[in-house]
Amino acid sequence: MSTAEYKIEVSKRDEAGKGELRRLRADGFIPGIYYAHDQKEAVPLKVDFKVLHQALHSEALIYHMSVGGKRRNVLIKEIQYHPVTEEILHVDFQGVRMDAEVAVRVPVHLSGRPVGVKDEGGLLHQALLDVEIRCRADEIPSHFDLDITELHLGESVHVSDLDIGSAELVTSPDAMVVSVARARGVVEEVEEEVEEEEFVFEEEGKEKAEAEPEAEKPSEE
Repeated sequence: MSTAEYKIEVSKRDEAGKGELRRLRADGFIPGIYYAHDQKEAVPLKVDFKVLHQALHSEALIYHMSVGGKRRNVLIKEIQYHPVTEEILHVDFQGVRMDAEVAVRVPVHLSGRPVGVKDEGGLLHQALLDVEIRCRADEIPSHFDLDITELHLGESVHVSDLDIGSAELVTSPDAMVVSVARARGVVEEVEEEVEEEEFVFEEEGKEKAEAEPEAEKPSEE
């Protein structure tokens, strides 16, 4: 199923310095740029944070917006976050032709409760939230479905196990998407038992060595 499309309202911006961009964010806007292969220069933009937040939580991967009075189809190519607060600092929009191939990251949606979690005491770990593929812009799937109901303790699913249709895979097929691992508390308990056994062995060895008399040293004469 192709991805839904979503309209984003943006406007051009003149702010460029760090102080101006900081004030722009304080006013509720996120600075960004638009670029495309058929455009010589990138266009600086700003988008209302609420509008961007809604767009990111939609099912869309292709967005419509007006740039320079023209309707454009765009991908959100990159979002820069603050390393501590995770606040959105900047967003890059890439213009695309709907009949051209593009590289895009598609979310992986999990369904079902793994038997390894339900009956075997494991914990679910999702290593990848999305995978990168290459396909025509008008054929981008909204997401990939992955049923993990039959996943047992110690088992995992890799990118190569996903059904991506006719798209070309960019992410390594060997990359792990999801796994069911032993609960950390159980692992730590096993490690503690091993450490205690080793300690007892060392103490027993020490006591044995102390009990045995030292061999007489040869006379230096």
